[in-house]
Amino acid sequence: MPATTTTRIKELQGLLQEKSSEAERIGATFTVESGGQFVVSSDQAKAFRKVSTEAQEIKSLIDAEQGLFEVKQYLEAPEGTPAAASHYGQRPGIEEKSLGDLFVESSGFQAATGAGFRDKPYIRADIEGKSIFSLSAGQVTHQVLGSAQNLGIAERPFRKFHIRDLFPKSSTKQAVLYGARETGWTNNARQVKERYAADGTSPATGADTDTWGRAPRSKLTLTPVMYPVAEVAHLLDSHKNILADEPRLKTFINTRMVEGVKYSEDWDLLHSVGDGQSLTGIYNTPGVQQYDGLATDQYSVQIRRAITKALLAEYDPTGIVLSPTMWEHVEVEEDRNGAFRVAIAVAIGAEKKVWRLNVVETTAMSDGDFLIGAFGLGAQLHDRESVSVTVSSENADNYEKGLITFRADERLALEIPRPESFVIGSWTDPTP
Repeated sequence: MPATTTTRIKELQGLLQEKSSEAERIGATFTVESGGQFVVSSDQAKAFRKVSTEAQEIKSLIDAEQGLFEVKQYLEAPEGTPAAASHYGQRPGIEEKSLGDLFVESSGFQAATGAGFRDKPYIRADIEGKSIFSLSAGQVTHQVLGSAQNLGIAERPFRKFHIRDLFPKSSTKQAVLYGARETGWTNNARQVKERYAADGTSPATGADTDTWGRAPRSKLTLTPVMYPVAEVAHLLDSHKNILADEPRLKTFINTRMVEGVKYSEDWDLLHSVGDGQSLTGIYNTPGVQQYDGLATDQYSVQIRRAITKALLAEYDPTGIVLSPTMWEHVEVEEDRNGAFRVAIAVAIGAEKKVWRLNVVETTAMSDGDFLIGAFGLGAQLHDRESVSVTVSSENADNYEKGLITFRADERLALEIPRPESFVIGSWTDPTP
């Protein structure tokens, strides 16, 4: 990366750190009442929102600067050889490395292979949310959550969209996160005249008893909340011969181990019941809004009316989660001319979107419900440890059976400071 670009990014990161420190200073001025509730004045809330907005703008500038570098790299690359990779498609001359690739290329696996797997290997590889692309301009590490399936002749990228993809990327180094959840907001903002009569409300009379106009106080009620970092993990046994079959090993890791964790993660983000050590899913978070669809509305219209509930609470939704069955119903809706309304937009834009919202279809969502929300503003996913896979022959009676045990795990926390930004919708079958 050019020195000038690096310098600008460092300057912006410094400004971002200053805004973060300023936000912490403002947060330290919040008043704590008996019962453990925070009371924030309108001035404090305004200052906090101002700092937060400025921090988001600086973060956007950092992202833009990094993106501009990739554009320049693309333009300067030799003709016919791309200099940037796509998360969703194969490009000639680009090698995408999944967790399975990283596993079989790890020093531990290579050492075990060299010893003929006779040294009882204990091997571990981390995905870290990245894929590595080999470009004509050199080595570039690109953020992505994906994997590749080895078909023997050519590799085809494989990437399933999950609920976590609706969240902006965030990470933490802590084991427990503490935050505040908004449980009430009284907005008393109004016009304030310069002078009033002695009662403070009647028009000024010009007498000495007139008083200066006083702005009313708004009130923001916050409740302290603890967000634990939870682990999602599972085990699978396989015959030891899989270690000598690299293409099959990659597929096994990418499709069974990693996707197993990701499916459970989808379910937990929605339905997990918090007990101090487990995540509290969106469904079990107090303050989340509810919506029941109308029989007079088609399914896509029911989604739009649920969006309105979030907008009325002053939140702009960014994503929708629904089951594969209900996504099918939405996609095959027809207009009065018999044309597919949603499917046409998907085919043209190559994106799953309804009413400008990104769509995640997952079997973790029941056919009777759907969820819309402001992912990132109303909730945030914090990664403590990204998905990793460990394999060992030292487990139970593996030696006798010629087995090895794979373990895939990740650690994460789900923060939901603004529950009203989410709406759980209940489908109602449209009347023919």
